Amino acid sequence: MWTEGLYTCVLPTISTMIIFVVTINVVKFLIGEFNVHIRDRKKHNWQVIRRTSRAYFCNICESFLMTTNGYFCDCCGICVDHECMKRADKNLKCKEITLSVGQKSIKHHWIRGNLPTVAMCDVCDEECSLEPGLLDWWCCWCQRCAHETCKPSINDDYCDFGPFKTMVIPPHCIEAASKYNSVRHRLIIRSITPPPLPNWNPIIVIANKKSGNNDGATILSSFRGLLNPSQVIDLSERDPVAALEWCRLLKDIPYRLLVAGGDGTVAWVLDAIQKLNLNPIPAVAILPLGTGNDLSRVMGWGKEFDPDSDVSHTLQAIQIAKTVTLDRWSVVIDNRKGLGSFRAQKKSLHMYNYLSVGVDAQVTWNFHRTRESRFYICSNRIFNKLLYLCFGTQQVVEREFKDLNERIDVYLDGKKVDLPSIESVVILNIPSWGAGVDLWNINQEGNQVGQQSISDKKVEVAAIYSSFQMAQLQVGLSQPFRLGQAKSVKIILKNPCPMQVDGEPWIQSPCKLEVNHVNQALMLMGTDS
Repeated sequence: MWTEGLYTCVLPTISTMIIFVVTINVVKFLIGEFNVHIRDRKKHNWQVIRRTSRAYFCNICESFLMTTNGYFCDCCGICVDHECMKRADKNLKCKEITLSVGQKSIKHHWIRGNLPTVAMCDVCDEECSLEPGLLDWWCCWCQRCAHETCKPSINDDYCDFGPFKTMVIPPHCIEAASKYNSVRHRLIIRSITPPPLPNWNPIIVIANKKSGNNDGATILSSFRGLLNPSQVIDLSERDPVAALEWCRLLKDIPYRLLVAGGDGTVAWVLDAIQKLNLNPIPAVAILPLGTGNDLSRVMGWGKEFDPDSDVSHTLQAIQIAKTVTLDRWSVVIDNRKGLGSFRAQKKSLHMYNYLSVGVDAQVTWNFHRTRESRFYICSNRIFNKLLYLCFGTQQVVEREFKDLNERIDVYLDGKKVDLPSIESVVILNIPSWGAGVDLWNINQEGNQVGQQSISDKKVEVAAIYSSFQMAQLQVGLSQPFRLGQAKSVKIILKNPCPMQVDGEPWIQSPCKLEVNHVNQALMLMGTDS
C-alpha cells in the first residue's frame, strides 16, 4: 500500500514540480529577462576603520572612535562604534539607490562631521572642521561641505551630484522592484531612464575585493562613496557576465567601465563584453592591482595603484581620457590525442597582451602554482616580484628549455621561420612584456623592424635565448631575436611545454596552435601614456 502511494502520488508530484521550475527558468532565459540584482540599502554597509591619520567620531553617541572599535558605512560615510550600529541602522538613512517613480530630483543627503581631509566650505570657501568633534556637514552625493552656520544658505531640495554628475546614475533614474524567495528579499533593477544632462556617460566600476594586497575591498568602498553604490560591482560575488547586465539596461547610452584588477581580470571582462555582443561597446579603463599590469602600463593607467591615493583622481582622469582600439586575437589550440587519431580536442581563447611558450611561461607557471597553494599566506606585490626573481634564477641554473627550437615549429603568415638556439617564443600584441619591458622596441637601433601598434591587426613575434637574457632584458642590456610581424601565426608544439596567455599559464601537451585577428576592443587611454 505504501509503495503504491509512492508511485501514484509522491513521485508524479515531485516530477511535476521539477518540470515546472525548469520550464519557468527556460522561458525566462529565452525571453531575455535582464534584471540586475542589488542589495537593499535600508541598512548600512559597515566596514572597519583602518585609516589612523585622522580622528573619527561616532554619529550616534559622538564619542571618539578607537581603531579597534570604529566602523564606517562606505556608502554614506557615517561612523559608529560597535555598540551604536543597530541604532544607526534604525535612525540614520543610508544612500538611497532608487527613489519612487516620478520623482525628478534628489535632495542633499547631509552627513554630520567626519568630513573629508582639507574640506572647504561651499558657501564661504573657508576650511571646515578645524576643531575636533562632530562638527559641520557634508553631502555624501555631491561631496559638498558646509559649516554649521553656512548650511542654511544651500538649497536642500536639489543635489546636482557634484563634479562627477555625468558619471553617476541618479537614484530617481532607476526603476527597481522587490523580489522575494524562500531565502531572502532582494531588489532588482528593471530599467534606467537617462537624466536630462548633456554628455551623461555613466561609469560601472568592476573589481574583486580580494585583488592585489586586498586593495580591491578598499577601492570598492571608495567608489561606493562617490557614486551610486549599485554602480560598484564586486566580482567575488558575481561573474563579469552577470555584472555586465548593467550594460543591457543602459542600452543606447554611451557608458564606460572601470576594471580594478590585474591583466587576467581585465581580459576576463573584455571576454565577457565580446561574449555578450554589447552594443554600444563600452570603453574600458584600468585601475592596476596585479603584479605585472602590462596592459595598464600601455594604456596610461600606471604600473600599480597607490592605496593611499584618492580614487576621485581616477574618475577625473577617466573624464578626460581618449578612446582607443585594442586588437583582440583568437588563440585556437588543437590538442591531438595521438598519432593516427582522427579525434582532437580544441581549446579556444582570446589574447590581448601576449602569448609565450617556453622558459618565461615556466616561471609564470611556477609562480601561479605557488600562489594557488594553501601555504601561500603572504599576498604582497613586492613579495610576488621576489618570487618571480627566484623562479627565474632557478631556470638560469636548470635550463629546462635549452634548444626549444628543436621542439617547436613557427609559421608567420604561412611561412616557416628558421629558429636559432632559443628557450622561449613570445607573440606580442602590446609594447609591454614581463612587467614593463618593451620587448619589440628595446635596443632596436640598426634593426630593420616594423613599427608596433596595438590596433594594426598585426602581432610581433620574438624569441628569447635564455632565462639569463630575460634578466638582461629587464634592465635594457640585451635585445630579443625578432622573428617578424604577421597577421597570423601558427606554432607546432612537438613536446609538452609550459605556455601562457595574458599571464594565465598552464602545461600544454603537443598541439597545433593558431593565432588570428578577431576584432577590436574599446579602451580608454589615460594621461600617463
